[in-house]
Amino acid sequence: MKDRNSLSKKSAAMVAMASLSAAVIMSMACLTGPDNSAPPGPPWETKDSVWKVIENLEYAYNAMDLDLYMSCFREDFEFHLLWWYNPHGKPAKQDSFWGYDVEEQFHQNMFAYVDSIELTVEGTQGSPWSGDSTGQSYQLPRTFNLWIYTDKAQTGFYRACGSALFVCRQDTTDDQWYVWQWWDLSDTKDWTTWGQIKTMF
Repeated sequence: MKDRNSLSKKSAAMVAMASLSAAVIMSMACLTGPDNSAPPGPPWETKDSVWKVIENLEYAYNAMDLDLYMSCFREDFEFHLLWWYNPHGKPAKQDSFWGYDVEEQFHQNMFAYVDSIELTVEGTQGSPWSGDSTGQSYQLPRTFNLWIYTDKAQTGFYRACGSALFVCRQDTTDDQWYVWQWWDLSDTKDWTTWGQIKTMF
């Protein structure tokens, strides 16, 4: 009888300890709430660093968000496309460019037509751009890989990969960074350039 009583007391004590531990864990969970320790990322509401502009651009392309995409550019934005060709074995290039309104029209058409987009932009380098005598522009050389799918099965697609140079300037009115010039430096020998794909829409 004595052994049974001591066993019952031990069992009761163990149940009480387990209940107390559970209560403590639950109360701590209520105090701390969900785990929000994940680092912030795009889309960045405030583009106070030049690299945030490129991250927003990449995010907007993948999300096919026209408003976010166009918010990456200054109103005097220029997209420069270098058309590479090889007449008589001599390399040459011709520069064509368009502005903000044409860029917006291309992507309004593109985002409405295609099913999904997969874009990766890579690179970490950056330096002041020598093409701006004021010293206020910053150049970011990047490589990219772009897949634009026209159907859910991803059997129809456009593909571009290569190099781009983003020239960014900070706007004095809001201290945020914007893409001022975008140079498509891709060689057309291997793949369609990003600029050429834009003109298809």
